[in-house]
Amino acid sequence: KEVGKGAGLGLSTVSGIIQQSGGNILVSSEVGKGTQFVILLKRYERSLNDPKEVKNIKTDEKPQDLTGHGTILIVEDEDPVRLFSTRALKNKGYNVLDAFSGENALEIIEQTGGDKIDLIISDVVMPGISGPEMVEKVLAKHPNIKVVFVSGYGEDVFYQQYGMEREFNFLSKPYSLNQLAEKVKELLSR
Repeated sequence: KEVGKGAGLGLSTVSGIIQQSGGNILVSSEVGKGTQFVILLKRYERSLNDPKEVKNIKTDEKPQDLTGHGTILIVEDEDPVRLFSTRALKNKGYNVLDAFSGENALEIIEQTGGDKIDLIISDVVMPGISGPEMVEKVLAKHPNIKVVFVSGYGEDVFYQQYGMEREFNFLSKPYSLNQLAEKVKELLSR
C-alpha cells in the first residue's frame, strides 16, 4: 500500500469476519520471501438423522424489513468495503452514491446538491480530508443530512478525537450487511 493510501484496516476487517465465523487467521511473513495467510474455519457437516441439527423456527416472527428509500453517500477509501456497502444498500432499495475520499465526497455533494442527500456514511480515517473534517464542511451548508461514522477503531477512541458535543451515529468495522441496513433504516425512518 502506498504511504497515505487507506487506513490499513483490510486485514483487521478480514480477521473480524473470520472470528465471527468461529475461525482464526494465522500470518507468517519473511522479509524478501513474502507473507502467507492461513485461514482456519470450522468444518460443517449436517446430519439429517441428528435431531440436534434441526432447529425450531418461530413461525409467528416476521422477518425484519430492512428495505427503504432515500439517497445515501458512502465515503470510504477502501474499495472492497465501499463496494460491499454500496451494493448492499442498493439491493435494499436505496439510491447510493459513493466517494473514495473526503475530497471526492465534497465534489459529489457540490455536483448533486447536498439537499438531495439524506444520509452520509463515512469512514473516519482517510488520506487527505478525514471523515469528520469533510462532514463538518457539509453540515455547515446542509445541516439536515444525517451522518454515520464507521471505523475499525472503537467508538470511545472516536469520542476522544471528535468530541461528544456533536450528534452522530457510529458503526464499528467490520460490520455485517444486517448491521448496516438496520442502522440506515433506523436513521432514515426517524
